[in-house]
Amino acid sequence: MNQGIIAKTVFTVLFLICIYSLKSQSNTIRGEVFDKSTHQPVIGATVIIKDSNPVVATSTNEEGRFIFENIPVGRYDIEIRFLGYLTFIQKSVQVKNAEETLLSIKLTINVHELNEVTITSDQRIVTNEAALLSARSFKVEELSSIPGGIDDPARMVRKFPGVSPNADVLTNVTNVRGNATRGTRWRLDDMDIYNPNHFGLLDGSGGSLTIFSQKLLTNTDFYSGAFPADFGNALGGVFDMRFRNGNMNKKQHSIQISAIGLDASTEGPMNKKGNSSYLINYRYSTTGLVENFLNLGGIPVFQDISFKLHFKTKGNGAINVFGLGGISSMTNIPEPDSSKWNSTWSNFGSLTKSATGTAGVTYLKPINKKTYIKTTALGTGMKMTQLRYYLDYDYITKDTTRVGNDKDYKFSWQGFINHKFSNKHTHRSGIILNYLNSDVNYMEAENDTLNTLNGTTLVDTMRYGQGSSILIQAYSRSQFYLSSKCQLNVGIHSMLLTLTNELSVEPRLSFRYRLNKSSSINFAYGLHSQMEPFFTYISKQYSNESQSFIRQNHDLKFNKAQHFNIAYFKKFTQQFRIGLETYYQQQYNMVTAVNYPISRVGGYDFTFESFDLNNGGKGQNYGVEFSAERSFNKDYYILGNASIFEANYTANDGITRNSSANARYIFNLVFGKEWRIGKKKGKFNYLSINLSGTSSGPQYFMPLDLQKSVESGYYQADYNQPNALQQNPLTILDASIIYKRNRKKSNSQLTLQATNLLNNRPIVGVAFNRENAKQDIYFGTGFLPIISWRINF
Repeated sequence: MNQGIIAKTVFTVLFLICIYSLKSQSNTIRGEVFDKSTHQPVIGATVIIKDSNPVVATSTNEEGRFIFENIPVGRYDIEIRFLGYLTFIQKSVQVKNAEETLLSIKLTINVHELNEVTITSDQRIVTNEAALLSARSFKVEELSSIPGGIDDPARMVRKFPGVSPNADVLTNVTNVRGNATRGTRWRLDDMDIYNPNHFGLLDGSGGSLTIFSQKLLTNTDFYSGAFPADFGNALGGVFDMRFRNGNMNKKQHSIQISAIGLDASTEGPMNKKGNSSYLINYRYSTTGLVENFLNLGGIPVFQDISFKLHFKTKGNGAINVFGLGGISSMTNIPEPDSSKWNSTWSNFGSLTKSATGTAGVTYLKPINKKTYIKTTALGTGMKMTQLRYYLDYDYITKDTTRVGNDKDYKFSWQGFINHKFSNKHTHRSGIILNYLNSDVNYMEAENDTLNTLNGTTLVDTMRYGQGSSILIQAYSRSQFYLSSKCQLNVGIHSMLLTLTNELSVEPRLSFRYRLNKSSSINFAYGLHSQMEPFFTYISKQYSNESQSFIRQNHDLKFNKAQHFNIAYFKKFTQQFRIGLETYYQQQYNMVTAVNYPISRVGGYDFTFESFDLNNGGKGQNYGVEFSAERSFNKDYYILGNASIFEANYTANDGITRNSSANARYIFNLVFGKEWRIGKKKGKFNYLSINLSGTSSGPQYFMPLDLQKSVESGYYQADYNQPNALQQNPLTILDASIIYKRNRKKSNSQLTLQATNLLNNRPIVGVAFNRENAKQDIYFGTGFLPIISWRINF
């Protein structure tokens, strides 16, 4: 079915749902409070709106729920107290007209002897209790406020320490602490998924835009090293995402129009009992609408849909059904006038189509007051079709037409049991089973007319492969409070790929010593491994000598890395804190090409070419990171950090080279200020201005082989000089202006973002200049204004 027809149908259905249920709603804060270790509801906890006069307070019911109704528009701090637990403060909760505010609070047992210990939502404490450093949680609201983020979590984390910036607004590729982009793993509801980005590669972590709206997310965690034992098959970083539950009491809707596309969301109860909800979001690109109406070619088009269904069950259990899916296409049309061909890319054409989908169901069940289990079944897949060609002077592609097809999917099951032996010891053990399947076929035609491959023979096949295997992971970890000042986490993760019988056993350890109630020293160590994309192990290449296909790289081992981290954290006030962290990552068994000094750890992508590979590479990343942050309070926030690091690798030739993301330094500074407009009670509007500045050192890329390019007439990479070219240091300035308006039956937000105000276009590659027989540099997108308007009702 045509993408435009799909888009119009989905938007019509969502629009009718929204109009049908449009009505005035009171300003309400609803929440639920759970024990973080046991997932049991905390009954009878005191919930207070701080600094309210007279005091506004309530308590949680037998399901751990609470509600505040008829709350005036504004921002509030919500305090939760219960005997035996640390006091928790949810900071800067925003109440809007016609939209209920939903909170989910997890309380931590108080094992401290220190008086008046309080934790806040702004301390960036992640969901996983075993992560004591190199981890950070960020709020959905931050995605909208931090300039340059474009409501995209992958872009938002660029403001975190150690994450390389990218001035090209068209890509959200993430490099963490100098690691290659594919070292970053995406997770959804505790399960690994394929790269959830439009125009992203199967074995990468980025693309142009995530295929789900930030409207679906609850607080998301990002890990940059020394991962807990729960996490496996990752070396560089982890996005740990969770979709929020829809409103179980009232229907709420949202529509957004922006330069990126159209976005519609709807949520609400599925019955009158208040024990279930739905949440659905659909997006369609602006470029797709233009293409449908004007029949233009050569522009990127995408659409995606995401959802979550939530069901409460007896005994405080829950069933969640969730999913996301996206399709995208991008066309590059070559210049039809051969007199204007001055570089490789002038006569270069391409067509890329991709589809990514994930669907899963989870069941969480408390067994008793100290134990609960969780099991998840998930299917995730990705399909990509690529056509790449060069026009010759007679408008016939010759020796250069390439077609690639990737079909990858996996079915996963995970189960774990979490048991609290005592207030000082909690344990979790689990197993993850993955059925992997891949079908890959890349061909190059020797003599072929445009858009046909009728003359393709076996010898033209660059590589192909079909196969399946099972990846088994198991983990076990315990959390101990040795005293009121000492916390120790110990664990182990193991991973086995049945295709190669490669087994990895990985110890994990983290330790925290509290110097006092406001500062601590933390340490973490972890051995980590990551397999190559599955198609690498099963790919075959045609051999003229044997007149048959021979499987390559079937005996590759896992890439390995040891992470060492130590950090100091100091909280001066509830809003202001600093952190100082140093790390060392020793990488070994890294996959590298046998005949060229190119390596995955160095940042090279093996997707399109077929190389003989082995595990002869190694590398090291080390650095120090400083961060200072004042969370949003009294109408402003400040975020600043500095990273000084080194990232290099060594291939089979024994020469140490820069990794592609070895910028050596990254400095970030973000500031935001909000003003309340209007004096009439309950009718406040808000205006905010946000500024972001980033400065980083150069990143590296591969030059072309000039002699081979001249001989062939098109671009040929120089694999003997990887990362030999470097771009200039980057200075990026972003800004945004946000106006929030409250009305009786709706609230809306108008956002103007200006990305890369200085127009410092990054170098993204090189091209062969056919006319002058030389290498040309080409640049990414520079300054770009983006406007969006969202209405919630």
